[in-house]
Amino acid sequence: MKFDIRLAKSMMEHEEGMNHLWIQISRDENAAAKPLELQIQLPDGIYRSVNLNGYAENEQKRVMLGPLDTEVLFEIYTEEAIKCGEAAIQVTVFSGEKVITQDISLQLVTEEEMDQVQIDEQVVERVKTLETNSDTCNSCDKNWLPKVRIIQSHELSELEKRYRVDYGNV
Repeated sequence: MKFDIRLAKSMMEHEEGMNHLWIQISRDENAAAKPLELQIQLPDGIYRSVNLNGYAENEQKRVMLGPLDTEVLFEIYTEEAIKCGEAAIQVTVFSGEKVITQDISLQLVTEEEMDQVQIDEQVVERVKTLETNSDTCNSCDKNWLPKVRIIQSHELSELEKRYRVDYGNV
């Protein structure tokens, strides 16, 4: 088993910044029928939403993946200004006795430096597709996990409107 971690944006604002994290899991034949648990360790000052796929999360904030689940999407963000520089996001996948950990680097920058951002269009399209399908997928075989809805009770800030990949759909 192995997994790939991708960010929608190559960098994120250190104050009220937002990005999306896409984790794709490739399972070998031995692990294909086993459920997995996925855990994310974020640097101080960076937070995450519940997973955008709607998978259940346990009390340790581990995402519970069924035997057929191969990806997880998260929105990550900062609420207050944090130190600029490089930070690491650690992703760990638990499969029975086997534990695999991988890191991805995240650049935290000022608003002025965001002009140099590179967008991963595949991640952006996957976020948009997931949001489109979340309301129309009645035949999905995920009846064994409860669906989680994200309710935003606040207005988006100007920075969120500017950098949020799914703003047009909010």
